[in-house]
Amino acid sequence: MIANFLFFLKIIRVFKKHNILKLIEKNIRYKFLFKLFTYLLAPATFNKSPKDMPDGIRISSALNELGPSFIKLGQLISTRPDIIGNEIAEDMAMLRDNLPPFSRNEAIKIIEEQFDKNIDNVFQNFGEPIAAASIAQVHFAEIKDGEKIIPVAVKILRPNIIETIEDEMYRLDWLTNFLENFSEFQRLQLNSVIKKTREIIKFELDLRYEAAAASELKENTKDDQSFYVPDIHWEYVTKKVLTIERINGIPADKIDQLIKNKTNLVKVADSLIVNFLRQAIRDGYFHADLHQGNLFIGNNNDLIAVDFGIMGRLDKKNRRFLAEIIFGFINQDYLKIAAIHKEAGLIDGNQSIDDFSQALRSIGEPIINLKAKDISMGRVLVQLFDITKQFNMSLQPQLLLLQKTMIIVEGVARKFNPEINFWEISKPEIEKWLKDELGPITKLKETGKVLETLARKIPDIPDFLDRAEGAFDIIVENKLSSDNNKSRRKSRKNLLGIASSAIIIFIAAILLI
Repeated sequence: MIANFLFFLKIIRVFKKHNILKLIEKNIRYKFLFKLFTYLLAPATFNKSPKDMPDGIRISSALNELGPSFIKLGQLISTRPDIIGNEIAEDMAMLRDNLPPFSRNEAIKIIEEQFDKNIDNVFQNFGEPIAAASIAQVHFAEIKDGEKIIPVAVKILRPNIIETIEDEMYRLDWLTNFLENFSEFQRLQLNSVIKKTREIIKFELDLRYEAAAASELKENTKDDQSFYVPDIHWEYVTKKVLTIERINGIPADKIDQLIKNKTNLVKVADSLIVNFLRQAIRDGYFHADLHQGNLFIGNNNDLIAVDFGIMGRLDKKNRRFLAEIIFGFINQDYLKIAAIHKEAGLIDGNQSIDDFSQALRSIGEPIINLKAKDISMGRVLVQLFDITKQFNMSLQPQLLLLQKTMIIVEGVARKFNPEINFWEISKPEIEKWLKDELGPITKLKETGKVLETLARKIPDIPDFLDRAEGAFDIIVENKLSSDNNKSRRKSRKNLLGIASSAIIIFIAAILLI
């Protein structure tokens, strides 16, 4: 209990230091008691944030100071504008995960424990840390492949990070349970947010999952010439160590260096939007942390991505939903967008399509005459998701994660080309995907998959009929013991005939879908 109280006291002090308590105070019924309580807990702590600093930036700074679990919590909360509001969500979407590095010697110790070998038998020229975050940090090194020397980047979990996060998450569980006793905090659904954060961090604490994510993204994008995912060296991957190809490129935030290198920034900006849409809509699996620190630009203006700890996934239904919404806004077809929502069951069945269409028009019409540089696809989605709340629509977390990522991607693209026209770039990609998705080739492929499934099931049909016959014999023995054998055989024949007919109808139905 004392440890939990000290943990709570630390949060109050940091929140007061960054002037976040005033944000909480707005939603508190008994403001005087809240002020008195927090003053008594942190009497000598003063606000150190500039007065004009945006709320989301101050929250991000506080979470960075509180540690790794809070950073991950902040990254998740930034995907929930329905809880914290659009403006704060946009500011927090830029939350960066940077902490001081741990020593090279500690990194070597972890490597030797993971591989049960001396560092020289695992990596050559293992260097000092070149980047550090809350969960892990990166070093450059080399590995041998026969006579060949391969330069690599080695990502290593922080010492004791698993235990640290487990302890922090336990105390956050305690704190959220305590706060949800007060009605002011119940609407924030704190327990569900903490639960989701725990799920996300669980994957980030095992670098084998990140390696698998990079591998899947590389497979999906192998034919996309303008987007590159480094190779994973699986023989040098463990729970706490990830070894990946060292890439050559200019960091995306070094704009002056890119200009000096004669990089085509307009092409790079277009490529970023196109590749993000391909991942989200075509593949349903996208890099969900594409900020400038995770992007490099190659010599051919190609994008090189790193850090695959946060990924998003969309099923086919949501991919089509997203594509048709964006395409509907491009064509100003608000009634169609409303119909899509209705067909997908995403708005209450009692709601009027015409009313929802009118609400959508309130989003789309104001942007028609705006200059391209003033139109944000991400913000359009923010407004869309905000309006849908009025029509009792519930959104999946992955759509909110996509919305957050789209805002980040747009922000990076505008750094390269402030005049970029997202709608013009998006239209051909979305149009092509929808055409392919609704075309005959896709339908044939889907039918082929159904036939494959059916082919695997056909060998089970004789066994099913035998079991059906056996089951029928038992029923006959118990229920119709007074019937003669002729009647029994006739009933069995009828039952098997019905079963066979049902199977034939089932197969025919599948083939006709």
